[in-house]
Amino acid sequence: MVFYKMGVLEDEKKPYFKGEKSTKNGYMYSRGKSIMIKVYTEVLEFNNLMYRYMSLPNSLSLADLAYYTLASYLSEEYADFVIESNGIPFACPNCEDEQFNKLPCASSIQPDFKEGDTFKMVYDLEEPFEIEIQVEKVDDIEEESSVINGRGFAIWDGFKEFQDYYYQSMELFKEYVKANDMNLSDFPVDEDLDIIELNKVLEDNFEELKDVYEGE
Repeated sequence: MVFYKMGVLEDEKKPYFKGEKSTKNGYMYSRGKSIMIKVYTEVLEFNNLMYRYMSLPNSLSLADLAYYTLASYLSEEYADFVIESNGIPFACPNCEDEQFNKLPCASSIQPDFKEGDTFKMVYDLEEPFEIEIQVEKVDDIEEESSVINGRGFAIWDGFKEFQDYYYQSMELFKEYVKANDMNLSDFPVDEDLDIIELNKVLEDNFEELKDVYEGE
């Protein structure tokens, strides 16, 4: 397993995400300026230690909202997710999980975002991260998508149980790592969130996620 420093794959020194623009017809990306919403997202069960406050376009599909959320947490595993709007669950495009792939697709709905709207998202249905997303403000201004504030470096795709222990107690985490014949160096425990660096890759990460989830 390899974990990443912000923007660089340690063993190969490659960009964290390529960020290549999609050439698929019909894809509408939000790069540039638009009327915005202010959104607060939090990974639950981590004692308020993993959250983001973002400014995003209000012309997003429900799937786009999920992609921006995952991009802000530096997710790169493209695991299946389900996101709930007004009590109705929607599955990610091309969902492979047989329990959820009959749900309506999250890319087919564009919410009319209002202050106070709350969405619940479950990412990686095998080792689920539960994420709550709340619209805190609708702005009549134009600006680019960005993370304004946050805490916690990244979600550990495929290693949710390890991260659970990490946010409970460092001692418990060390014991769990040792019990699984792994090393602390296998995990980004020394990485701190850098908002400036994160915003440099946010839009490219969003586009990469959209390409992967919605591609054929």
